[in-house]
Amino acid sequence: MRSFIRPLATLLLALPAWLLTTGFTLPETVDRDPSLPAVVLDGYRFHAEAFGAEDRPVVIVLHGGPGADYRYLLPLKALADDGWRVVFYDQRGTGLSPRVPAGTITLDSFVADLDRFVEHFGRGRPVHLLGHSWGAMLASAYAGAHPRKVAKMVLAEPAFLDASTADAMVSAGGPGPAVIWGFATAWLKKWFVRTGGDAYARDDFFLMQILPLTQGRAQMCEGRAPPLQAWRFGSPNFEATIGRMRREPAFFAGLDFRRGAEAFEGGVLLLAGACNQVVGPAHQARHLRHFRHARLATVPDAGHFMFNDQPQRSLDLVRDFLAEPAPGVR
Repeated sequence: MRSFIRPLATLLLALPAWLLTTGFTLPETVDRDPSLPAVVLDGYRFHAEAFGAEDRPVVIVLHGGPGADYRYLLPLKALADDGWRVVFYDQRGTGLSPRVPAGTITLDSFVADLDRFVEHFGRGRPVHLLGHSWGAMLASAYAGAHPRKVAKMVLAEPAFLDASTADAMVSAGGPGPAVIWGFATAWLKKWFVRTGGDAYARDDFFLMQILPLTQGRAQMCEGRAPPLQAWRFGSPNFEATIGRMRREPAFFAGLDFRRGAEAFEGGVLLLAGACNQVVGPAHQARHLRHFRHARLATVPDAGHFMFNDQPQRSLDLVRDFLAEPAPGVR
């Protein structure tokens, strides 16, 4: 035991001195860096990009989290080569979009923001939605609220859509030593973030450090997540969703992302990673009943991040689905 404690103590003594000489920085948000790609909708400047010709059918990609950004989903811009207009945006309060108080972010505001993108890029035509994880939950909520504005949806492993499938969000046990250590070091490091006057920088940094630690081995192939790229996570976005779910059981129990889905007549492709034992194929099969025209496709050798584990296989499934005729059309 002593042979372990001595180097650990040495590390703990040396770490603050090292951090003082180096520090950490985060990318600026679009309100602080005007060179970043952005779209201004109703006065809010979203970090956003679009690929493909403006007159092509639109696919809007919705990233996960809540609190992540769209960088890890950028391989999906290859859909532009097939004749689609592919739109990405960092949701309000996260990624490189400007920070706002957590209290101003609600499920209704997420849906309203998505509607702004649908109106802006769709130009009166129905769009296709492609959501991963939390983004898939948001896509479902939007289609229920605006069923005629959506043509098709790809829902890649939504964690839950209503209380009947919310059991996936319940932890199976406490954190292990590696996770506890990771949280502790992340908390220490955040005090050495160079904020440059950005009041959210430290909490964003902490969130970016700890979220990978919460990805359980049972959701990944061989217990490891693929290399993932992200610009910056958003603490207000996370606090308004996951944070509130943990604080307010009644709020969690009342969440319903499939309300109105019975009125949606478009096709739905549920995607699942074959390695995921938590919200993988068996769990996604439970969501099929919420939609009129839905089917499940499994991505071999992929976990929760199927677009990064198996980008080509996942992309091929999306391509084939989007190219199919609408339900009832031959």
